Amino acid sequence: MNLSKYLTSRVVVLGVLLGALALALTAPATTFGQGSGAAVDNPLVVSAASMPDGLGKSGGTLIMDNISDPQTFNPITARDDGSDAILKLINAGLMARDGSVAVAESFNIAPDETSVTFTLRKGIKFSDGTPVTAEDVRFTLQDVIFSANVNSSKQAWLLNGQFPNVQVINDSTIKISSSVPFPGLLSNLADTPILPKHLLSGSVQSFNQAWSIVTPPSQIAGLGPFVIKSYTPGQQVVLARNPYYWKTDSSGVQLPYLDQVILPVTTNDDVRLLRFLNGQTDVYPPRPQDLQSIRDKSADGFNVVVQPAGTADSNVFSFNEDAADPNLQKLFRDERFRQAMSYAADRASMISTGLDGLGEPRYGPGISSEYFIGDDADFPQYAFDMSKARQLLDQIGLTDSNGDGVREFPSSYPQPGAAVQFELLTVQDSSVLINDATIYSQALKSLGINVTATPVAFNTLVTRLLNSKTPQYQVARITISFSGDPDYLGDIYAAKGTLHFWKYSDAQGQAVPDWQNQVQQLLTQQTVESDPSKRFDELKQFQQVVAQHVPLVYLYNAQAMQADRKDRIGNFSGTERSVTLLNPDYIFHK
Repeated sequence: MNLSKYLTSRVVVLGVLLGALALALTAPATTFGQGSGAAVDNPLVVSAASMPDGLGKSGGTLIMDNISDPQTFNPITARDDGSDAILKLINAGLMARDGSVAVAESFNIAPDETSVTFTLRKGIKFSDGTPVTAEDVRFTLQDVIFSANVNSSKQAWLLNGQFPNVQVINDSTIKISSSVPFPGLLSNLADTPILPKHLLSGSVQSFNQAWSIVTPPSQIAGLGPFVIKSYTPGQQVVLARNPYYWKTDSSGVQLPYLDQVILPVTTNDDVRLLRFLNGQTDVYPPRPQDLQSIRDKSADGFNVVVQPAGTADSNVFSFNEDAADPNLQKLFRDERFRQAMSYAADRASMISTGLDGLGEPRYGPGISSEYFIGDDADFPQYAFDMSKARQLLDQIGLTDSNGDGVREFPSSYPQPGAAVQFELLTVQDSSVLINDATIYSQALKSLGINVTATPVAFNTLVTRLLNSKTPQYQVARITISFSGDPDYLGDIYAAKGTLHFWKYSDAQGQAVPDWQNQVQQLLTQQTVESDPSKRFDELKQFQQVVAQHVPLVYLYNAQAMQADRKDRIGNFSGTERSVTLLNPDYIFHK
């Protein structure tokens, strides 16, 4: 499971704001190809050199299984990959993920680095044909993302406790400013979709419920290459090309090339593999055990690529420190217990059996490679050591007094004498997550802790973790996907973060440990630090503090794998977190 959003891809553009630059990364005017909804005066031209297979041709359908039904079509509040796979295809923002311009045709950074002024592309329209203006940008940021009532990524936008100021200069120009330099501004904008004010202004007070899965597609508009054509729950989502899309190829053909993208809902790993091998889908994110069967069919056009293990994904066990059971709540808040649980994680076995060796152990938070400090000698580590785990459990006073092999809670706990046991949730259709949960459960049983591993549907687990400020779980095996500028770490690790799901009560300021306040301070400092070396040092401290105090039991990073039908589609260059196409606008059907 990947808890999306930051669970999202964020592109690092640290350094862009470190000089007074004026960028105008625009393309020469081009004539749109046949089928254009409207001309953009200055479309963004994608060169053939940036396309893996060169210029494509218009038409055709790509089919890629989605791991679950979407929970929402709201791109600001979505937290699951079933939704994110769709939302990334129908939305776009001012900046592209590589740090270049997108909906904005240019931007200008003030000499004091405290403001950036953006100019929108002339003639650009939402997918329903409504012109985009600077007021839509202001509405998105100021009225929605910065709103206290919206479950948004607002922690990434706070600077010394304040949001930046958003000022509309004219219909095509907007200025974003702050009292101090904002190193992460451009990367924040890289994955912030611009929302249509004309469709959503009446929903601000109830924005978390806006654009639900029952909203008619005609009432949803974005700036991405595709639009929602239809959604049949439990079956599939069908996307059609956006007739007003603002990109062309270098020959003047309007993008996207594809007419449709179909995402059937297929939750089971084995079924997804079989459908791919049988030619029912064009793209598939394989598991390690799938590699040979796909390579055996290379002569038939099947292609697979294995990439190095990244540093961003956090494969973790999360212990709910706000658990309803008073014994478990106190136990999970005991740092010694969490450290014991980290020592009890047999990462090597999980990597060997679940990933076929294609992974690397991790003991601390996932963060982009530009900032990751995991290899330093002083980085806290909890290599598999059952002896240390037992010693820590003994220190807490968890003993097996009656000799039945199960430890009991001591007299200092609300319910002394009760057996130490809990439920471990995981995703029912993920063989990798179930493998990890099985290995972990067996290790904990040998320590005298009874664990009931319970596989549940993907969306059920997301709901129990995130859709309540008192999460309905005890322990869960999940994956948090994150890459890019560290500003977004605040949504996970800051006390008031929307993804602080292991202890949402920190937001109320009660029983907040000192190290959590230190984390908050470090995250705040790095957001306003324009000196890269100083920011690096602050992030290093952040990682060390988090690793030492184990709010989550970190496991490993897996190597990314991509598979596609080279005989049927061109210009495929992979997916994000195995669910979102990286270059949907210029993939083409052969």
